[in-house]
Amino acid sequence: MTFLERFQNVCFYSLVQMARRWLAGSVFDGVAREYLGEGVTTQSVMSRTTLWLYQTDPVLDFPRPAMPNMVPVGGLNVREVAPLSEDLEAFIQSSGQHGVVIVSFGSIVKTMESEQIEVFTAAFARLRQKVVWRYTGEKPAGLGHNTKLMAWLPQNDLLGHPKTRVFITHAGYNGVCEALHHGVPMVCLPQFGDHPGNAAQVVARGLGVKLDINRVTSDELYQAILYVLNTNSYRETAVRLSRLHRDQPQSPMERAVWWIEHVIKHGGLPHLRARAVELPWYQYYLLDVATFLLAVCAAVLGAVWYSCSFIYGKCCSKSERKLKSQ
Repeated sequence: MTFLERFQNVCFYSLVQMARRWLAGSVFDGVAREYLGEGVTTQSVMSRTTLWLYQTDPVLDFPRPAMPNMVPVGGLNVREVAPLSEDLEAFIQSSGQHGVVIVSFGSIVKTMESEQIEVFTAAFARLRQKVVWRYTGEKPAGLGHNTKLMAWLPQNDLLGHPKTRVFITHAGYNGVCEALHHGVPMVCLPQFGDHPGNAAQVVARGLGVKLDINRVTSDELYQAILYVLNTNSYRETAVRLSRLHRDQPQSPMERAVWWIEHVIKHGGLPHLRARAVELPWYQYYLLDVATFLLAVCAAVLGAVWYSCSFIYGKCCSKSERKLKSQ
């Protein structure tokens, strides 16, 4: 990670924390007081929380420190593959040996400029693969005969289809987890929120490539899709990480259910809850300890300086008296 990327991360994290505190103070705290009683704040509720279910997966996410009451349940949305509708299955089977490319940008497609839509349309029309594109706008001009538009698509079932070759996505975490589970390489075009971070994880794990959705050209998108399609390492890595993701004693849903029932059964698990959430901010960041150490160091340095100045002054005064006596 470069210095600029680390600097951006710090700034973004600080902005998120400030926004969270502002929302907590202006919106969420009012709701908490209304329904949970006076004096109750979102921070106090969070500090008393026994269990946290995190939408993360160790196979995909970067390693990070975690408390024992933080349980990863990445892939909670993934389910067993269901049969497709007859017309959709027929469209996919018509792809032959070339397979299918799945395209879904979630809800952000409504905010895309017409120029961006033209970029995607032109790139998809050049592919030999069939394309299934989740799209809710008007039919784009120049749409290729190989492209099928759908206002809603069974994304999990399509990603689990044996003819699916590549997933083009905005890198939302649910979609990334589904692609990971089914072993499908990705072309990521992140836009906001957690998308850039998810796309960075995809690239770091060798699951796909990342493009700038605001600057990509039709030819760049086409070449990126071909690169992922024709580079065996992406498919091999996706299949290998899919096996790692699946090779667990519990599925994410089973793990979440077990922990919830475990908490209910024992009436809470206070021994797993970190006491750090109850500390004032200056204690959490050890500012009181740092201030004390700085004060001690300053006192020692001051004492040394005073002692040296005193000794030096005594020596100088004796020298002056000797010179005067001579």
